[in-house]
Amino acid sequence: MNLVRQFMLLFLMLFLGDLTARTLGIPVPGNILGMLLLTVALMLGALKLKDVEEAGKLLLDHLPIFFIPSSVGIMLYFDLIRSQIAGILVPTILSIMIGLYVAGKVVDYFVKEYEEDVNA
Repeated sequence: MNLVRQFMLLFLMLFLGDLTARTLGIPVPGNILGMLLLTVALMLGALKLKDVEEAGKLLLDHLPIFFIPSSVGIMLYFDLIRSQIAGILVPTILSIMIGLYVAGKVVDYFVKEYEEDVNA
């Protein structure tokens, strides 16, 4: 599928998510709702993976570029951040650990479900 069309589909989902968040006053960012809408559309078959796969891979290949501005900002303002480093690092490390734990449990659950389906 045409790369421009794939990006248009991704931006459409982003727009619909943002529109939904603003219209309904939901305290969830529009881009998160857009990703949820994209996931639902893929799960229901309204969109096929091939309809957005090439654009998604292109974005993932260039993902590190999006971290450059925040990294430069941290370096520029490190003197201001230094006094609050514990208050930044502790929640960050804890949230990473919790996220990894939950992701592991979810994978375990789905692996067990898959094995039960295969063995049944």
